[in-house]
Amino acid sequence: MSDHDSPTDTPGPKAHELARFYLDTLEDVMDPKEYSDLRALIFTLIEAMSEPIDPADPDPERRLDIDMTPAVHDEWLTIMGILGSGRMDQTIIEVGDSSRTVVVSETAADPQALAAYCAQVRERNRIREEERAILKGIDAGSI
Repeated sequence: MSDHDSPTDTPGPKAHELARFYLDTLEDVMDPKEYSDLRALIFTLIEAMSEPIDPADPDPERRLDIDMTPAVHDEWLTIMGILGSGRMDQTIIEVGDSSRTVVVSETAADPQALAAYCAQVRERNRIREEERAILKGIDAGSI
């Protein structure tokens, strides 16, 4: 409960309910193939999160048979933003390293906060790319 809630307030919808509502509304406005691809992404994530990690798990480099169009990518970002924040007021932003992410409306409207957030995301992306390069080198050396 936040400082602004009272014990008699009716709780709002949970993040997963908001994401489901958003996904349901997309069915009427998205291209059917893109909508199907988006659902495949979401339900693959849910399935992966609901099972324990096991040595027999599929290779994390496994590819889904989907076309990650800009529309699918943007709606995926929006749904992940809803799930992460429990809010539906998401804005997709360009990070500055050819990647995009999603932020809540307050962050998008605050230039300083947005610049700081983008810098953090760029740094995190840089570190991930370095780690991927190291792992690919290790993998290539073990053949």
